[in-house]
Amino acid sequence: MPDRAFDSALLDRLARHPIGRRLHRLPIDWFRARLDGGAHIPRTGGALLVGNHALFGLDGFVLHPLVHRETGRFVRFLGERNLWRFSVVGRVLDRTGAVPGEPTVATSLLSCGELVGVYPGGVDDSFKTARERYRLKWGPRSGFARVAMRAGAPIVPVCGLGIDEAYTVLGHERLLGRRLFGSPRYDLPIAVGAFGTPIPRRVPQRYVVLPPIDTAGDPDDPAAVERVRRATFEALDGQLRAARREASAAR
Repeated sequence: MPDRAFDSALLDRLARHPIGRRLHRLPIDWFRARLDGGAHIPRTGGALLVGNHALFGLDGFVLHPLVHRETGRFVRFLGERNLWRFSVVGRVLDRTGAVPGEPTVATSLLSCGELVGVYPGGVDDSFKTARERYRLKWGPRSGFARVAMRAGAPIVPVCGLGIDEAYTVLGHERLLGRRLFGSPRYDLPIAVGAFGTPIPRRVPQRYVVLPPIDTAGDPDDPAAVERVRRATFEALDGQLRAARREASAAR
């Protein structure tokens, strides 16, 4: 398990140090972010936080300190496995508690009582264009449901609002991403932030934690897995549909 470099006690001490506390709060303060419904996040035991994804994984950098401030717990995010191909990036991810998005690793962490975060849409959800804001791009992916069922852990949907406003994705390049990762899925977004720069716009972010999804059932039964997947999808999509309606009314 890629867990050797992660030291939650050290991170907790750093988060409580005056300088560390300032750095820990920086993403929250920049985006004026808040967490609603934090009582739905278990204070002990394994749970799988499932959400919609922002460009460049920006939401993870905001949600992580929000959850820690609310619960005192660290979220072990499942990351894009290809990122560990770059040694420096992989070491940083290891230190912050992220792990490659592999089912066996996720199941083990949940079974050990960890709080695990996952974005089922992965790069497809993260690299959305401006026209696709607040739409889940999961396809038929259901591995997250199977993992939670196998570990006997609840799924806690977390809907990120405001996260798709930090950048405007105009399109995708068709060279570098494919050369690095070998697939058109990784065509890198052509994105602009504040004043046309790579700096994200300072848009208020709100993370809505929804009631847990019951994951009881046989993880080897496709119908049972689909029930859990659909319940999670519909919980998040309901919140996102409301966000799309508000955005449409504001235009």
